[in-house]
Order: sequence, then C-alpha cells, then structure tokens
Amino acid sequence: MITFLAATPTLDYTFAQAGSDLVQVAPITAVIVTLLVAMIVDLVLPARRRGDTVAVISVAGLLVALALAGLNWQRGGGHSAYFGFATGDSFAIYFEMLFSVLGILTVIVSHAYVQRRDFLESEFHVLTLAAVVGMMVLGAATSLVTVFLGLELLSISLYVASGFARRDTPSQESAAKYLLVGGFASAFVLYGMALVYGASGTTLLSEIARRIGPNEASNPLLLIGVLLLGVGFAYKISGAPFHQWTPDVYQGAPLPVTAFMSVGTKAAAFAMILRVFDFALGGVALEWQVLLAFVSAFSMILGNLLAIVQTSVKRLLAYSGVAQAGYILIGVLAGGSAGISSVLFYLFAYLFMNFGAFAVLTVLVTPAGERDRLQDLDGLWERNRWLGLLMTVFMLSLAGFPPLVGFFGKLFLFTAGVSAGWTWLVVIGVLTSVVSVAYYLRVVVHVFTPTTERRELDRTPGPIVAVSVSAVLALALGLYPPIVQAAGVLGAGPLAGH
Repeated sequence: MITFLAATPTLDYTFAQAGSDLVQVAPITAVIVTLLVAMIVDLVLPARRRGDTVAVISVAGLLVALALAGLNWQRGGGHSAYFGFATGDSFAIYFEMLFSVLGILTVIVSHAYVQRRDFLESEFHVLTLAAVVGMMVLGAATSLVTVFLGLELLSISLYVASGFARRDTPSQESAAKYLLVGGFASAFVLYGMALVYGASGTTLLSEIARRIGPNEASNPLLLIGVLLLGVGFAYKISGAPFHQWTPDVYQGAPLPVTAFMSVGTKAAAFAMILRVFDFALGGVALEWQVLLAFVSAFSMILGNLLAIVQTSVKRLLAYSGVAQAGYILIGVLAGGSAGISSVLFYLFAYLFMNFGAFAVLTVLVTPAGERDRLQDLDGLWERNRWLGLLMTVFMLSLAGFPPLVGFFGKLFLFTAGVSAGWTWLVVIGVLTSVVSVAYYLRVVVHVFTPTTERRELDRTPGPIVAVSVSAVLALALGLYPPIVQAAGVLGAGPLAGH
C-alpha cells in the first residue's frame, strides 16, 4: 500500500481532473447524496411524515441518477477515473441505468407493501438506496479493491433488508442464512483477489489484463486465485452447486427485497464477472471457462428440475433464477461482442420479467403476512383480469415463448454460445428450457383456476404501476428487440473503453 501511494501522482491531481472524475461517477454520486439526504430527513421529520417523504426523495434521486447516466450515454461514454479505480464507460453507464430503474420500481412497490404490513418505511428505502450504490460501484469498478467495496456495500445492505420483517421468524432466518453464506462467499472472493494480486502485482484490472497472459496459466498462485474467485462469484449469481442459500433467503425475505435482489444481485454479479474474468483474466480464459461451464450446466439442470416440485411461488422463482444464471453464463463463456451483448440484453429483459412476477405477488399481501403459495394465485384472473394477464405474460416470457422478450434473450445467448463453440452447453440449455415450461405453466394454470374463496387484493396504485411498466417494457423488447441495439446497449462491453 505504501508503494502504491508513493507511485500515485497526487500532487498533480488538479481541480479539473477532480471535476472530470466526478462526472464519470455522477450517477453514483447522485444516489449517495440521495441516501444521505434520506437519512437526515428520517432523523428530523415527525414519524408520521417520514415514510412518504423518504419515498419521494428516493424516487427523485434515482430519477436524477438515471438522467445523469443518460447524459453520459449521449456523450458516448466516459473514461477511467480516480487513478484507474473506477470508470464511466458505456458498460458502467448501462448498469447505472439498469439499477436506477430497478431502484425506482422497488421503491414504488415497497411503498405500498411496508404500509400494508406496518413496517418502518424510511429505513427500508435507505437500505434500498445503499444497495443500489453498491450495485453501481460494481458496474463501474476497474480495480479489485473497488470491486470488493461495491460487493460488500451491496451485501451488507441486503443482509439487513432480508431480515426487515423483524417479527417474522422466517425473515430472521433468511437474514441469518444470507449473512453466513454471504460471508463465506465474500471470503472466497477476497482470498482469490489477494492471490491474483500476488500473481500480477497490481489490483487494477487493465494492468492485470496486460500482465496475465497464456504463459501464466501454469502459475499455481494464479490458478488457485481464479478458482476461489469463480466459487465466490458463483455464490453471488446463485449458480449451482453454490445456490443452497437462494430458495431459503428468497422465501424468508420481504417480497420487495426478494424482487430487488433476484434481479439486482444477479446483474451486479455478472457485471463483476465480465469485468474480472472476460477483461482482466482473459489471458487465462481456458482455466476459468472450465469452472463456469460446469456451473452453467449444473445450474440449468438442477434449477429447472427442483423448480418443478415447488409449491411456493417465491421458491419456484428462486430455482428459476438458478437456471437463469446458467443460461446467462453461456453468454459469458462465449465472450466477445456477441456474447457480452447477449448477456447485457438478457439482464435488461430479466429485470422486467422477474421483477414484474414478484410485483404481482405484492398485491396478494395482507397485514397478517404474505401469500406466496401457488394456491394463493387461484382466481387471480377473476379478481383482476389485468394482473392475471400480466402474470401470464411474465411466466411465458421466462419460459421463452415467442414473441416475448425471454425468447429473444435466450436466442441471443444460445446463438452466441454456438458461434463460440459451446454447442453442448446450448443443447443442455434448450432441453432444460423445455423442462421449465412445466412449472411456469403451473403458475399460469393457477392464475386461471376459479375459486370460491374470497381473497382481498391490494388496490393501491404503486404495485399496479410497477407491474404495468414492467410488462409494457418486456413486451416492447420482445416485439421489437432492435430498440435496445438502437440505443447502443448491445455495444457496451467491458472491453469497449480499452
């Protein structure tokens, strides 16, 4: 550390450079400022006004972050900042926009949820903002140090949020399991980073990419570091066989937290994987591809098979998420422009498909608790035809039915996989996708199953708006996938700025 500080040109760091660096991380800064303002407001306002005010502040701050990311995108992306520890390139901006949208949808959904269950609302939104900051940092990180800081900020926020239902034993159990398993995963990642640093002599990803070539593949220090990083990253994306925490945490955590982490944690982890593996450790790709190929195949097989026997929608979608991680890993393994573009597109599509499905479940919540059993969906079509229709759309999209966005997402991933020589993985992906139709259609069947039981639905506009926005965007991406390519998203890879 002393050597690094001595080599850092701090004396030449001008105000102009500081301003330029700040522009590169402007969306992250906006969310941090929003987080601080929300905490202060929570301290000074009367209890009866805190929740609504903090919710408005949170949405406003995330909208500002989204706008700043959009401005940076129009400028054509940014450059390295803060001595190579962060960047404002197109890849980072893409994830900043994705996480801003996710944060806005989460606040909208959770506003009604926490009031219905009589939770402390302002604290919930503060935790959401903190997690969004961690996710954005992971997308913009170009140093192993920054990667770990973002990872821990995200993880700690979600540990607390998972146990937010303080009076519910399952929620406390969820937080405890997530904390213990997440701690192990973080230890794997940190130890792996230390070994990669030892093998390369630097924590900067660009320097690691320059120093680590195919000739380093026999370095045992590097190989063990890559193995530990792969295991830690597999935990974070819920990849089998490191997925055991996922169904239990998803089921016990409050519904908005489950919706948020099911999309956000996976997207942030894949941003981390693309930066560290595809970019920094591309010189030893064969070594980490073996591990990720095993995780991909095992995830697709195990996730889809175990999802079939679930009776809880949250657990069903948890195992579905395990399988989805396997599909996305095909794009990571394919690499190159086609592979990375397919990963980015699928993550964008997955945001709306999966979050929308969880958002539908929030309208079933009662003051006594959540109703996430498959039987709880019985009669949804009769009670609210709009929600019944949208839940059907989300399930069919996750299953990969054309012309919905899930079909095109898998098509891009599988095409990139075949082009890169991963045909055997694509075959597994296609076969397990057929298996997945069984449990996704089970949900649809329950939506249209009539029932004589009278069940109350949450009529507040927040969840309905979030579900509707997710459905519209999912349909738009499915009916016209080039809309994302036209926006430049499919060219935003971690290699673009190097």
